[in-house]
Formats: sequence, C-alpha cells, structure tokens
Amino acid sequence: MRWQLPSHDKKAVYLQLINVILQGIEQSALLPGEQLPPERQLAHDLGVNRSTVQHALNELVSQGILLRQQGSGTWVNSGKWGVLSAHVNWRNYFTTDRLSDPESFMVQLKQLRQQPEVLNLADSQTENAPLRQLALPSIAMATLLQQNTANAMSGSPALKAQIRRHLHPYLNQPLPDEQLLITAGAQQAFFLIAQGLLSYGDAIAIESPSYLYQLALFQVAGIRVFGVPRTKNGGLSLDDLQHLYYQHHLKFVFVNPTNQNPTTQTMPLAERHTLIARCRQLNLPIVEDDPFGFTLALSQQSIPTLKQLDPNNVIYIGSLSEFSGADTRIGWLIAPPAIVTRLSEIRQEMESGISIFSQYLATQLLSQPNLADLVAQQQHQLAHARQRLLRLLAPFVAQGQLAYQIPTLGNTLWLHILTKSTMTRADYQVFLDQQLLVLPDFLFGRHSNHVRLSYSQLPADDTLLKQRLQAVMAQLID
Repeated sequence: MRWQLPSHDKKAVYLQLINVILQGIEQSALLPGEQLPPERQLAHDLGVNRSTVQHALNELVSQGILLRQQGSGTWVNSGKWGVLSAHVNWRNYFTTDRLSDPESFMVQLKQLRQQPEVLNLADSQTENAPLRQLALPSIAMATLLQQNTANAMSGSPALKAQIRRHLHPYLNQPLPDEQLLITAGAQQAFFLIAQGLLSYGDAIAIESPSYLYQLALFQVAGIRVFGVPRTKNGGLSLDDLQHLYYQHHLKFVFVNPTNQNPTTQTMPLAERHTLIARCRQLNLPIVEDDPFGFTLALSQQSIPTLKQLDPNNVIYIGSLSEFSGADTRIGWLIAPPAIVTRLSEIRQEMESGISIFSQYLATQLLSQPNLADLVAQQQHQLAHARQRLLRLLAPFVAQGQLAYQIPTLGNTLWLHILTKSTMTRADYQVFLDQQLLVLPDFLFGRHSNHVRLSYSQLPADDTLLKQRLQAVMAQLID
C-alpha cells in the first residue's frame, strides 16, 4: 500500500485520508485483517498532524471499516468487502480494476506467467489427460444442434443421466432431474446464486482462509462477505458464525468441507454434524462446494457430504474441473426444484447458457467404461508429483523452517513458513524475484505466513526448483 495523499484535492485532509484507505480496501491494496502503520508513522509519512490521522481512523472505526485494539494498533476489518458501509459508492468499484496497480502481487504474477524461465507453482489446473484419451464418435452438426434444441433450460438430459449415475451412490440420495442444474463450472453456480437468491446488501459467510476471497462476483453484486475462522482440525468456529449471523443477518454460509482450498483440510464427520446442527438452529442455509466430489465418487473413497447429512438445507455444487481440467467448464448445482427453476430462468434471461459442445464432451467422457481407471491413473500421477515436491521441501522441514500437513487429495500444498514474525505482503515479493510463482495467504483473506504451492506443473528436472527454493528461504529466514 502506497501511503500518499492526492496533490490537488481541496477536501479536508482527514477526508482525503479516509478516501485513500477506502480506495485501498476496494482495490485490494489493503486486505482484510491487515494492520495499518502506527499513527505516528502514518502522520510522518503523509506530512500531517497526528490528530488528523486519529480523526480519519476514528471515523472509519465508527463505521466498522477498521478495528482498533488498545495498545495493539488498527486493522482492516477481516469481514472482507462486507466492511464497506452502505454509503460507499459501489459504482466506483465497478469501474476500478483491482489489478491495475503495477505493484499488485497478482499483476506481477500474471505478467511472469508468460516468461518461459519461470517455475509455476501457483496454477493448480489439472492437465486434461482423460480428454486426450477420449475417442469421440462421429456426429453430424445437425444432430448436435437438434440435441441442443431438445435440452432443458437446466441442462442436457443425457449429461444429467451420467452425472446422476455417478453421484447417486456418493451422495446416497435420489437426484431427480428437477433438482439438478448443469452449469458452466462452479463459478457460474456461485454467480447464479448471487444473482437469483441474494439481493444487493445481503450478507453471506465464507471460510477464512478461502479461495472465494479471490472471486469478484459477490462484490460486483453488492453482497457483503464475512469470514469465519477455521479451527485447527478443519471445522468452523461456530460461535463466530452465530455472532455474524445475528450481527449481519446472514443469508447463506458457503463451505468447502472436503480438501478445502487453500488449506487442503477435510472437515471431520463430527464437525460436519455440529455445523449442520448450528445452521438448523439458526435457520441458515448452507452452500457446499465439493470440487473433488466426482473424483471421490469414482474412487469410492469419501466422507459423508453435508448434502447427504442434511439434504433439505444444503445447496450442493460440484464440477468436473479437478478431473478433466478447466477446459470442459462443466459443473452442477443440486437444490430444491423451485431454486433450480429460478436459477435456470435467470441464466436464460441473461443469455448465459452452457456450450452444447462442452455438454456433449462431458457426456461422452462420463460414459466411458474405464472412467474409474482414468481417475485412479490421474491420482497416482499426482501422488508421485506430491512426493517429488515433499522431497525438495524435506531439508527445510528438518531445519524447522517449514511445516505442512500432507494432503490426501488434489494437487496443492498449504505451506507454513516458520519465520519469527508475521510476514508482510512485501516479504512475499522474494518469490516473484526468484521467478517462483506461488499464492500467498493474503490472497485467501489471512495473514499467517502460508503459501499455497501446486505440484501439477512441476518441472521435469528438480535442480532449478531446488535452487530457487533455497534462495527464497535464505532471504526469508535470514
């Protein structure tokens, strides 16, 4: 965050500072839970009186945008986006590119992605190997278009039949057509919920940390989003959830209970039961994001989903992306028929349908007799890549510099960097300087000295990755 007042602004100085802070929050230059510089330092850097700084901060504290602890400092409210009060001009946000700041970590990361010499441990997209092995039967364009005409608003009946066939044993409940909505990936499902089941100013809860902090779709819809801390064993802090429910009148809680992104933790069964019980008590609906559900269904390894434990109170979202890669862009939403109808109509009104080719491709893929073997092969390859990465990290773990929990699913690792003090956003710049792309914890709404590493695109030779890891750790631990 660059602390500088506008040079030609005629407003009172304390109002200028308020605007600087609000713009910093809107543009993600100031993140939830981030501590502001001490008042004395801020006054010195801006060339203003300390009383002016106090006036501005007091105003933002009174609005709930900042939080202050006596003797400890001032922080951005960790409620992420929901901290902005009702009179903030959201239209300014719509026209603001969150990544326009050249100092933004994500801007630099996206620019470096194009460089051939970088090592990309940030992107977790799975290679679409199963699709490459798929032999498609010949089909006339006219036949394909005829099938598209016959498709229901909620998606292809043939694709629904395949999804139902694979998910029925996993979810352990019937999946009638009227409860199943085919989507163009999980993000379209979130978007439709934001557009069809929520209104401007409504509040929802998400986990903290969570990859949902990186999605702008809730912000654009004017939805206030509040983070609920995760517990060490993978559950949610239910007391915090209940407090947020009564304070902000939450409409939904969004949960990613299995192989959570980014922590890779899986919520234990007992914690799932207590979450469901508390949400029933509060009459709070749950949106369950289960990106690995299809993989688990095919491998016959699973823990009961929230949808299975409480079918009537949970909207379930799944996707093929973790199995077939992002290119297919096929997901699904399972909900009561009235909700499926409502969201289908909204999508049709917005002319935001699903590609007939994606649905046809997904249908052919899911009908393959060796599908379970393809899943097992993919999981074996990811396990091998994970072991390679863990071997490279082992020396740093032995020296007490790094720690992690070994994930059982997926292709990412939530790595804890054991420095003596909390790392600042600037500290993570060392990864970019070494052309080693990772995703720091602040992108997921937390400041806890973590980075997310993906091992889906490891280089063929470990030597260069080992050298860059050594260079990064030498600077961070120094």
